[in-house]
Amino acid sequence: MVKIVCFGNGRVAAVGDRVDVERAVRRAVRLQCLYTRHRGYPVVSIGSIAARPFTQGARKLASARGVLLKSSSTNPRLTSSLLSLSHMIRRYGWVVGALFLAACRKDAPRPKQSPVARFFVDTIALDTANRLPSRFTLRWYGEDPDGYVVGYELRKLGEAWTFTPAQESTFVVAFAPGELYKDLIFELRAVDNDGLRTDPPARLRVPLRNSPPICRLDAQTLPPDTTLPAVTLFLRADDPDGAQTIESLYVRIGPASPWIALEPRHTLLTLVPEDPTTSSATLVYSDTRLVPILRVPIALPLEDTVRFYVRAKDQGGLFSEPDSTRPIYLRRKSGDWLVIDSWSDGGAYSVLAPDMGAAWGSFDYWDLRSAAQRAPLRVPTWLHIWRLYPRVYWIGDVPALPELEASESLIESYLAGGGRVVLNFPLPSSVEATSPVFRFGPIDSIATSPQNGVLAPNSPVTSAVAGFPDLANGLPYFLSGVNPPFPKGTAQVLYTLPNLLQGNGQPWPSTGSRVAAAAFPAASPGRYTQVFFILPLHQLSGNRVAFLQALQTAL
Repeated sequence: MVKIVCFGNGRVAAVGDRVDVERAVRRAVRLQCLYTRHRGYPVVSIGSIAARPFTQGARKLASARGVLLKSSSTNPRLTSSLLSLSHMIRRYGWVVGALFLAACRKDAPRPKQSPVARFFVDTIALDTANRLPSRFTLRWYGEDPDGYVVGYELRKLGEAWTFTPAQESTFVVAFAPGELYKDLIFELRAVDNDGLRTDPPARLRVPLRNSPPICRLDAQTLPPDTTLPAVTLFLRADDPDGAQTIESLYVRIGPASPWIALEPRHTLLTLVPEDPTTSSATLVYSDTRLVPILRVPIALPLEDTVRFYVRAKDQGGLFSEPDSTRPIYLRRKSGDWLVIDSWSDGGAYSVLAPDMGAAWGSFDYWDLRSAAQRAPLRVPTWLHIWRLYPRVYWIGDVPALPELEASESLIESYLAGGGRVVLNFPLPSSVEATSPVFRFGPIDSIATSPQNGVLAPNSPVTSAVAGFPDLANGLPYFLSGVNPPFPKGTAQVLYTLPNLLQGNGQPWPSTGSRVAAAAFPAASPGRYTQVFFILPLHQLSGNRVAFLQALQTAL
């Protein structure tokens, strides 16, 4: 019996009837004459001149080694051709055997090849003006003809190799002071699974330029046209080469004074005079800190206009173009009281101003209705302004209550620093139980029913502590929308409303609160840290000057 097996590369192996087919296949597989699938060559059987087919063992062995064998052909012509070939094999068996042995010669081992590495660009041909910034990204790739790439080694010419499995990286190059341009040469080589490296390595020249930084004042937080003596500047600095290349920030008071150098992390600056009543050194605060980072012997021009300038410098010594504020009028501090007016119109202050002058002498007035006076940042700007004064009196109506609620952290910080505050705001029935005024103030809540009481003309507002005068409703009509609060357990009641009425004219329930003013006591008897008064003082009659004097004594 004879089996004829033909391989895809043209080789032929023949097995005579005296040789067991299974042994022949084993030998052919062992000698690697049968090409397997992973080599990529097809292997086929063209026919059989035999009464019996391949044995099961031969088929299993061939299948295990990836050999593909077709079943015997039943084509008559093919059978006839194979019979002729069979006679030739019997006659010239020694020749067939020689061919069989020659076909089973092992291939000679090939030498391993080095991997190839390339940058995604071969050349960066940019002129002086269009060079890359000092922050740039390089990308690369590699391939291996007889294995696979496990990583890459990269270096700047003359430096040590650094291994990375990545195929891109971002670089930031520092420039020496005054240096505008430089060229860097990068070398790249791939590393394959046999430890071979690209030889020679790929090379790329990178032309770089040092770009000047950019520094601008934030347009949303610019100081107002007129302000009390505290100015906040929000610097937005960047650099085309990367923000980390900025070395310093600078601020200048006026066009002729020296530049004040600061670390680049100090982008939110507040400038405050050391003595806000006269020409003095300037204290520079950063962010929301209450301790100055710098004291400079340059005075803020109080009762005068001034521009503030800012700029940045990078590590290469390049400066940004200066940016500046519009001219700002800086007011001088003139008293120990700061009066803040959030009433919807100027009526409240116009009535109270003479009384405040009589009770306190000098004081400063801040009209929050005026956009030209309104500093945009409560913290730090408002806080630094408040801290210039030992006492703050803030008056507002119902529409201004949200502004008071939004000032919770401001008020708490001011009180924590030793300040004293009077909050003269009504409480509408719509105030939420979670309102911040119930957190930071001496009041806890208002009643849910009844609400919106009324106070008849001349109805008394009775003092509950010595030193504060009695007051009354000074309007010729009912004062409406009165919602007395419940004081906190640690609070002191200052004023009550004994004749408060419900909106229907019935007496206010005895179980309801009748408190008009409450205060947090200070450590000293008869002294207070915060007063909350729900009745508009300018609408009350009685000795308002004595009331304001009592506040000055008690706060």
